[in-house]
This record gives sequence, C-alpha cells and structure tokens, in this order.
Amino acid sequence: MANPDNEATMQELREQLATLRADVARLSGTAAEGVKGNVDAAGRQVARSGRDAREGVADAVTEHPLTAIGVAAGVGYLLGVLTRR
Repeated sequence: MANPDNEATMQELREQLATLRADVARLSGTAAEGVKGNVDAAGRQVARSGRDAREGVADAVTEHPLTAIGVAAGVGYLLGVLTRR
C-alpha cells in the first residue's frame, strides 16, 4: 500500500512541475519576442544607414562629378593591379 504522505508529496511535486513548465514556456516566448524586436530594430537601422550612405554618395557625385570620375578611375586601376597578381 502506498503511504498517504508520499502520495500527497508526489501530487504536490507534479503540480509544481506543471507550474514550472508553464513558466519556462512563458519566459521562452517572452525572450523570443525580445530578440525579434531587437533584430527588427537593427534591420531598420542598417536599411536607414544604407539609404543615407547612398544619398550622400549621390549628392557628392552630383556636386563634384570630375572628382567622382577620378576616384572611380583610381579605384578601378587599383583593383586591376591587385587582381592581376
């Protein structure tokens, strides 16, 4: 025969385990939402930085077209020299 005290203790442990499982599931869901929010914010920041850089380059080329051609030619020459080796 089972001891009533042991049965009560086992039932209490089962209830605590069920509560613990629910808490862990809730916490992991909350952590996942937080990570998703951070990733979304970082993605928006990268996109914004890319747009700003593109606009800055476009403005610089518009304001100084000959300088832009010279820089492009210099970069092309350097890349050609480096890839020949």
